[in-house]
Amino acid sequence: MNRCSSPALAAALVAFLSLPALTSVVAAQETRQSATAKLDSEFAASDLDKDGYLSPAEIEARMAKMKLGGGRTLDATHAKRVAALFLARADTDKDGRVSKAESTAMMGAVFNAYDLNRDGKVDAGEMAKARAAGEAATGKK
Repeated sequence: MNRCSSPALAAALVAFLSLPALTSVVAAQETRQSATAKLDSEFAASDLDKDGYLSPAEIEARMAKMKLGGGRTLDATHAKRVAALFLARADTDKDGRVSKAESTAMMGAVFNAYDLNRDGKVDAGEMAKARAAGEAATGKK
């Protein structure tokens, strides 16, 4: 089952979660393997208590640090909202936290939404389209 049912939602999540797994793409291509490696690093850095899960507080802390266009960060209200959205979508077993497997599954769904031509890579053009969809879905620019 696709955990991220809408490409616009997937785009919004990654564009505003600023996971380096996909958002670092500028001119190069991102492969599923390289995105997964970056996600693994991001998960480890976000799992502050090193219990193998992201708690709501850890997710919210990550959202508060993420970079938006122009080096801006989310304000506390929006960080909390984006964290709640991520938790609602990624926490498939509904235990109130996100496991590494759940995070990986979510990233897989997001990668699929970005990879418009299904070549196993996300290029700059696909990234630009995903960002535009994310901005349109959230009303942010």
